Amino acid sequence: MGKYVSVASHSACAFICLAAAWSPANSADLGYPRGGGYKDYGDPIVVPSNFFSWTGFFLGGNLGYSWGNTSTYNLPGSGTGAGFNSGATGFDLNPDGWLGGVSTGYNWHTDAFVFGFEGDLGYLGAEDGERTTTAFANADYGWYGTLTARAGYAQDRLLFYAKGGFAFADIDNTAGAVSGGSNVATDFTENHEVHTGWALGAGTEYAFNPNMSMKIEYLYMDFGDETSTNADGDIFEHDNNIHTVKVGVSYFLHTIPPLLK
Repeated sequence: MGKYVSVASHSACAFICLAAAWSPANSADLGYPRGGGYKDYGDPIVVPSNFFSWTGFFLGGNLGYSWGNTSTYNLPGSGTGAGFNSGATGFDLNPDGWLGGVSTGYNWHTDAFVFGFEGDLGYLGAEDGERTTTAFANADYGWYGTLTARAGYAQDRLLFYAKGGFAFADIDNTAGAVSGGSNVATDFTENHEVHTGWALGAGTEYAFNPNMSMKIEYLYMDFGDETSTNADGDIFEHDNNIHTVKVGVSYFLHTIPPLLK
């Protein structure tokens, strides 16, 4: 009996020693060093949350509406001074119509601010004309384009921006005198050319997925004064400006992943 007790005692002692040796080593692996206490593994790893970046190139298309003002006047003291019959001096027209176009540009997104440039090319269907028994005037807008700088404030996928820069448009201004229901050939004048000017506007844009956004934008374009003459040497002045509101969709070619670095 003593022999078996001795063997059991030795086995129990060996088990206790193994358990004691195993426990500190594994507690260190579990975050508790051999000396006791909690083992510091450093700052916790933070997985970045999704963050939309406006940085990169974009392509888009838009549809909208335009309305403007064109004034055409016969300047006094030039030629015969009778570009319009019966003492008429000129007309104030209000051309309007639908528009459509495409756009492209690039944005830089830093902190909450977005800076960039944008180019637009499209067609303005705005036109208006007025005719009396003694005179007439017409204004027709065609192709147009802008090259503008943009600056905005972003709240993740929502962007508010302003823009301004260069504008051009194909505008046809005609005017003259009427006699007996027909245009007087020597009093007819036309200024049909690409007019240049400036543009200023603002808009808001929302990215509904990482690569696409929708925007609504207002833009004013002013093309200043242009002059034309008729066969009699009369000088006419044409002043053209137009307002546009459009809704557009853009596709973004992101140059960096849409995650916070």
